[in-house]
Amino acid sequence: MSSMISTCRQMLLAALDQHPTVNIRESLAKSLGGTATKNEVAVAQRAARAIAEEGRAVLMTLYSDQAKGVECQTRRSHAAVLHLTVDEDVVLGLPYRVKIATGKWVDVVEEGKKRTNERIDNDPILSWMMGRGPCPPPSSNPFRRAAETR
Repeated sequence: MSSMISTCRQMLLAALDQHPTVNIRESLAKSLGGTATKNEVAVAQRAARAIAEEGRAVLMTLYSDQAKGVECQTRRSHAAVLHLTVDEDVVLGLPYRVKIATGKWVDVVEEGKKRTNERIDNDPILSWMMGRGPCPPPSSNPFRRAAETR
């Protein structure tokens, strides 16, 4: 089993050399030349976890359209799936989707969370929707304006 993990590890690292963000399942399928079994996907996910734990990349869940240039966007999925990324912009933009980040990536995730919280706090509607602030006045609430014009 460990040889399969090392094979998956090499495959994922090679994919990360070519693309800043890789979909683990689809990278495995591309490497195998067909659909991967549940066990093969589980082994690839273990290899991805090990890569992330070493600080070589960040393991996060993403929807297929959340990262530019993701390898193997052949299957459109409506579910968020595990990706490995070395793209700092993706980590900064979606810090709450991160599953494992170590080393230098911890600071990137923290910066992304700080920026996200600032955006929420500076937007009265988002702040209210997230339970952080009072209900915005009707003049600034587009939902109320739309209801009032009907």
